[in-house]
Amino acid sequence: MRPALTGALLAALSVAGCGDDAAPPTADVVRPRILAVRASVPQLPGTALRVTASNRDSIVAAPRLRVESTAGGEIALYPRSADEWTYELTARLVDALGPGRHAVDLILEGESSSGEERLSDVFPYELEIAEDLAFALTEVPSGSVFRNEPGILLGDGVLEAAEGSMVARFDGTFTADGGSPSALTVELPVSQAEPGDRARGLVILGTELGGSLPGTFEGTVTLVATLAGRLPVETASRPTTLRFQPPAIFSLAPDDAALEHVVRIRGGGFLGGEGVTLVRLDGTFTAGDGGSSAVTEELFPTFVDGETLEWVLDAETQGDALVSTLFGATEGVFQGTATPVTIDATDREQLGDPAPVELTLGPVRQVVLLRFLPGFYESLPRFGLAAAAGEVEERVAERIESIFGAWRVDVRLERPEDVSAAGYARVEIGGPDPNGLGLFGYDNSPGKDVGNLRLFDAIGGANAETQADGYPGFGGVFVESMLMWSSHPDMEGGAGPEPDPLFDEIFDPVRERHATAAEIAGSGARATVVQRALDALAAAIGETTAHELGHSFGLAAPYGPATTFHNMGDGNGCLMDSGGSRPFGERADQPGYAQTGLCGDAATYLDEILGNP
Repeated sequence: MRPALTGALLAALSVAGCGDDAAPPTADVVRPRILAVRASVPQLPGTALRVTASNRDSIVAAPRLRVESTAGGEIALYPRSADEWTYELTARLVDALGPGRHAVDLILEGESSSGEERLSDVFPYELEIAEDLAFALTEVPSGSVFRNEPGILLGDGVLEAAEGSMVARFDGTFTADGGSPSALTVELPVSQAEPGDRARGLVILGTELGGSLPGTFEGTVTLVATLAGRLPVETASRPTTLRFQPPAIFSLAPDDAALEHVVRIRGGGFLGGEGVTLVRLDGTFTAGDGGSSAVTEELFPTFVDGETLEWVLDAETQGDALVSTLFGATEGVFQGTATPVTIDATDREQLGDPAPVELTLGPVRQVVLLRFLPGFYESLPRFGLAAAAGEVEERVAERIESIFGAWRVDVRLERPEDVSAAGYARVEIGGPDPNGLGLFGYDNSPGKDVGNLRLFDAIGGANAETQADGYPGFGGVFVESMLMWSSHPDMEGGAGPEPDPLFDEIFDPVRERHATAAEIAGSGARATVVQRALDALAAAIGETTAHELGHSFGLAAPYGPATTFHNMGDGNGCLMDSGGSRPFGERADQPGYAQTGLCGDAATYLDEILGNP
C-alpha cells in the first residue's frame, strides 16, 4: 500500500508488525526434494548429474550434492554455478568407486536465507562408471542447408564438455555459386544434441565451411574424440554434400503481438558473432483508427541462432499513451515484405528473397511476474502450510487473475521469454515486512502511473526514489504480517488490525497440527479443513498483490489527484479501499463477504488502458 505521510500511517494501512525469529518445527521446514537425476551413460570423470528438485527457493543458492556409497564413502560435489543444479563427477569420486555399477545415495545440502542448513531426503541412484568409451559415426548431415544450421550426427560416444573434447572434421572442397572449388579442412565442435544422449551429436554448420555466401561443400566427415588425459581417437569417415542456401525468412511468431512483446523471426542462414543479420521491412501499416502509412525500415534484431532472430516491439510515450516506436500507434496491422540481409566480417552482403509477412500490433497487455522469495517459504510453516509450497503459488496467481479477469492482465510464475524486460511488472512476495512496520504490502514504484505508461514497475526490493520522499523504501507483499489477524499470532506486532475470529477458525486446525502433503493434495479426513485454509491464504495473498498492482496501474481515483492512492470511504468489496476498510473475510474470499472488485470509475479506467481480453 502507498500511504500518505501522516501520523495515522499504520492505522490507515491496517496492518501488523514483523514476526519473531522463532524457528518453525523441524518437521515442517521446507526443504529441497530431489525428483529426478539425468546423466550420460556410462559415466566418466566430468560427466554431469543434472538434478531436478522441488522447493528450490527454500535455499539461497544451488546446494552441494553429497554422494554416499559403500565403495566410495561420502564425497561432496559442488554445483557448476550458484543457480545451476548440475554437478560434475570428480576424478576422486570415479576413482573411489571404480568401473561398474554402483548404488549410491544422493542428498542435497544447502542453506536457507537465514543461514540454517537444509538437507533433502535421500534419493537412491545408480552410477555406471566406465574407463573408456566406444566412438562411432553412422550418419552425417547432407543436402540443402543454411549457414549456422544445426546438423545432427548419429553414432555413439558423444562427449560432454567436461569429459574431453570432440570435433567433426570436414575434409573436401567448397565451391561458391559461380566460383571455382577450393580445398577445405575444418574442425567444428560437437556437443550432445540432448543432455545425456551419447548417440546424437550436434554440429553448427557455420561460415567456417567456405564463408557466408551460397555454395557447395563436398567431402567427408570424421569424428575426432579426445578423453581427458588421452590421445585422440578417430571414427571412420562418412561422405557428404552440403548445398548452402542464401538467408531466408519463413515466418514471424507470433503474428499478433502487443507493445514490448518479442517477435521471433524464423528462417535460416542468419549470421551473428562477427557477422550481423538485418531485416528490411517494406509495406503499409494501418492503424486502429483506419489511418495508414508507408513503412520502409531496417530492423536490427537480436541474433539467437542461425534459425532465429528476436525483435522487440519497442514502446515509447507520446502524450498520455504508449505507442510503437516503429509504427507510431498503439494498435494496427502491418502488411508487406521482410527481407533478410547478412553481412559477414569482411563486409560481404547477402540478400535473401523478400518474404510476405503480416503482423498485427494488438492492444496493450500487462504481464506480471510473481517472485516468491525464500522468506515466503519460511513463513508458510507459521500458517501450518509448509507442505503447500509448490501449490499455493498457482492459487495466488489464479486469485489475481480472477480479480482482473475482465482486463488484459497476464500473471506468470516464470520469467517471461516472450516479453522484453520493459514489458512486464514484477512483484516480490516474501515473509516479514523488511520495513519493520508490519505492512501487508507496499507499492514502492515511483509515483502514481495514470495511464499505466510504465509496464515495467517493480514492486519489491529497495527503491531509493521512494525512500528519498520519506516513504518506506522496501516494497512487495509481506505474508507473515497476516498472522496479526489471529488472537495468538505468535509474533511481535505493532499497530495492526483487530484479531478476527474467522482467521483462527480457519487456520487454528492447521497451525496446531500442520497440514501434510497428502492433505494438500486433497486426501484424508482433514482434507476439507486443509483446503479451506490453503484457499483462504492464497486468496488473501492474491488480493493483497492485486491491490499493490492496482497502485502500479494508477487505480484509485485514476482521474483524480496524483496524491490519491485509495478510495475515499469504505465500499463493499472495493479492491482499492485502504487497509482498514478491508476485513479478512473479504480478502480471503469467504462466503458471506463481498467479492473483491473495482469500484467507482476504476473499471472504466481499466477498460481504457487494459480493455477486455
